[in-house]
Amino acid sequence: MLRVAVSFALLTLASAVPELASAQPAEEPPPSSSSESPSEAPPEDAPITKLPALKKQVQATYPKAALRDRIEADVQLEFDITAEGTVDNIGVVASSTRAETLSSTTGIDLSVTRSSTIADYGFVKAATTAVSKMEFEPAEASGVPVSVRIPFTYRFTLPPPVTATAATETATAAPRVVNFQGVMRERGTRRRVSGVVVTVFREVEGQQLGFEAVTDDEGVFRFTDLIPGEWKVLAEAEGYFPVRTAEIIVAGQVLETTYFIERGSYNKFDVIVEVERVKKEINRRTLTREEIIKVPGTLGDPVRVVENLPGVARTPGGGGQIIVRGSGPQDTGVFVDGVDVPLIYHFGGLRSVIPAEMVETVDFYPGNFSVRYGRFTGGVFDLHIRKLNNDDGEVHGSLDVSLLDAALYLEVPVAEGLTVAVAGRRSYIDFLLEAAVPDSSGVSLISAPRYYDYQALISYQPTAEHDVRGFFFGSDDVLRLLFENPSDQSAEIQSGNLSFATDFQRGYLEYRYTPSDRFTNRLLVSAGRDKVDGSLGTQFRFVLELEVYQLRNEADWKVTDWLTLSAGLDYQLDVADVDVRAPRPPREGEEVVNNGIEDVIETVVEDFKQLQIAPWIETELKLFDERLRIIPGIRFDYFGQVPEERWSFDPRVVVRYRFIDRWTVKAGVGAVHQPPQPQDLNEDFGNPDLKLQSGIQYSLGLEWLPEDHIRIDVTGFYKDLSNLVSRTSDSEVDDGPVLLANDANGRVFGLEVFLEHKFKNNFRGWLSYTLSRAERQDEPGGDFRLFDFDQTHILTLVASYLLPYNWEIGLRWRLVTGNTNTPFLGGVYDSDRDSYVPIPGDPNSERFPMFHQLDLRIDKKWIFNRWKLSAYLSLVNAYNRENIEGFDYNFDFSDRQNITGLPVLPILGIKGEW
Repeated sequence: MLRVAVSFALLTLASAVPELASAQPAEEPPPSSSSESPSEAPPEDAPITKLPALKKQVQATYPKAALRDRIEADVQLEFDITAEGTVDNIGVVASSTRAETLSSTTGIDLSVTRSSTIADYGFVKAATTAVSKMEFEPAEASGVPVSVRIPFTYRFTLPPPVTATAATETATAAPRVVNFQGVMRERGTRRRVSGVVVTVFREVEGQQLGFEAVTDDEGVFRFTDLIPGEWKVLAEAEGYFPVRTAEIIVAGQVLETTYFIERGSYNKFDVIVEVERVKKEINRRTLTREEIIKVPGTLGDPVRVVENLPGVARTPGGGGQIIVRGSGPQDTGVFVDGVDVPLIYHFGGLRSVIPAEMVETVDFYPGNFSVRYGRFTGGVFDLHIRKLNNDDGEVHGSLDVSLLDAALYLEVPVAEGLTVAVAGRRSYIDFLLEAAVPDSSGVSLISAPRYYDYQALISYQPTAEHDVRGFFFGSDDVLRLLFENPSDQSAEIQSGNLSFATDFQRGYLEYRYTPSDRFTNRLLVSAGRDKVDGSLGTQFRFVLELEVYQLRNEADWKVTDWLTLSAGLDYQLDVADVDVRAPRPPREGEEVVNNGIEDVIETVVEDFKQLQIAPWIETELKLFDERLRIIPGIRFDYFGQVPEERWSFDPRVVVRYRFIDRWTVKAGVGAVHQPPQPQDLNEDFGNPDLKLQSGIQYSLGLEWLPEDHIRIDVTGFYKDLSNLVSRTSDSEVDDGPVLLANDANGRVFGLEVFLEHKFKNNFRGWLSYTLSRAERQDEPGGDFRLFDFDQTHILTLVASYLLPYNWEIGLRWRLVTGNTNTPFLGGVYDSDRDSYVPIPGDPNSERFPMFHQLDLRIDKKWIFNRWKLSAYLSLVNAYNRENIEGFDYNFDFSDRQNITGLPVLPILGIKGEW
């Protein structure tokens, strides 16, 4: 009975939609009862006693580019008609476009079919915006209002072309004179608002006279032939506060004005909950810019939010590394649109090198990632730069000033389809530290620490089929210290001048060709430069200069509705010059000890090349009405810098099966390979005969979507690592010692739980929990020990709530098992060095105490006509927990003191947006 009622409601709705953007019902609309029914809800099979009826129809704005190209479209939606008669939980199910085909009698030749992806024209946005503003009389079951979910197809149909006869009739009609017109803009953003109902009314000879107009896709409204005098004006739109004012019409004059209408909420997730793009991986966490910039504890940074996701360990000391599922930071790939990035964070991990204004989404894969990615045995982090548009033709930007740094962003439309954006940021932590470090400390801050970054983005889309983007970005960090008494740090340090600097630049050009909704090709070329320069007086130095060249081509072909083929090429060439004079660094599992500083190794390497080429192919099979998805792939990697083992073969497969609506079981297995680090292949610091490190990743999980805005995800994982690089006990090969060998193995296993609540009812947040154990075996047959970055329990709670009057509050609370540590059991006096040498205990045989910390954030926004002003306060470590990050031993290692992390850190900032 409920099914019949919803079908009738669809037909009623379809009959009320204008010809310009007509809506037609789906062929088989399967209704469902919503969970938002009243507490005394009728039984599920109760008969419908009243059908939902349309009270307020809203016409969709036909996208201007689609009118120009004569493109029509169908947008398949699902939405709830609530018990209150409003539209909620709009989901985009599918979309398609078609080119208009006209008969020869019209005199217009459009015989060549043109098509494109629907997102290129804005049909989805137009359809969801229109549907969200509709109002209904709710359905009733047994006399009680109920909420129903309906599938719905919004059909955009072009109006018929104007014929010669119609043109003649129009020319002979009596002309009407526009004497009142205006533009409706959104307060704070200046964006033009379509679909606003503007009413003018006045009293004439005791009677009320009124007229209405609706703003078009340019936000323009017009009134004709209004009689002179004062008219009251009322402008109303769903989701906006009404505008009330009065205007005076003067005979023979045209009144032109601009009205600014204020949104009820400036949160972009307060109306539409879009269906996520279909997952092809076991665990892909995708977060949008709006979701992540206000996560407490991240200081509004779009990258730092990753540390709050399942599978990611807390970095010791709190910054600068991404540690995934028991692998080291160097084992996880960090990309920007597929371009390898050497450093995603500035010093200390407080900020990333990409501003939030340029970020579209962040994709994070803790394991079992696609064959599109390779050369890493950990996870993959890929940050995607947003696509610019100049729909409103306005200059936009922002200025963000906090106690840490200042950042500027500008977005400028240049021409139709061409937009340019630039950004930059500079810290002033150096000024703050210079004021904070006392004169008695014995440390002078010459230049420390200071960072800045810069970006330039150009987006050009001449037609729907062709999309070109160019992005250039760079980063620069400097740290310089002067110790007045360097012997206080170590008796073997001869100079107190410490300097360390890193900088890099990357630029890429991307061309995306989409001739139809069945084929897409993406070509990306990139070039970059990295430099690291560190020294301790004249005693030690490390200088690295690196040139990086990359090429990626990816093609996706939808052969049939159930078969998609993808193939690509991943090419990278690194050319490095290195000049090093330093002791050999400790390996994973070894304690950093101030001994052996005199054992200095000096090496100079010029024109060292790393050539890496990887063709790959992947297939997606959708079977049993798309309930079963199988994604097998193969990747071949060539490593020119590894002479002992240049080729690797990585087969991978992911299977996802939706066995019940909203329940999905998933599984995956895949091989991964990673070359040794460049310094490990150096004959002075390592072994040029090393082989590839390898691993096999396994995952098995279950997903449940009890509501459209709630996701529960549980995944178990196991990772088998082999041929890891470690120190070796082999005495010599030929005439020199063997420093490193592929003797180590590893294993990581655990469970991840992710409970996510997307924005709804002014709340968003998630609960993340990881249970894991990461172990290493330093030599064949040896005992397994804990990995340096092993953390058994990682619990994170993130929550934000939108309050009235543009206030927002949020919190993040973390509870993490303490990091591993190798204790010192005492010290032995060394007369040659005149100092004590520590006696280390078993590697990673103790842990620091449990880490826990609360971070808070408060935001307040003020809306002006042409700009917005925000003020925010972030409290890092709000209850001032003294978390232990290390130990400081006395001179003979008989006693130690705790080294704690940062105390409560308030970060106050303001941000203006226009």
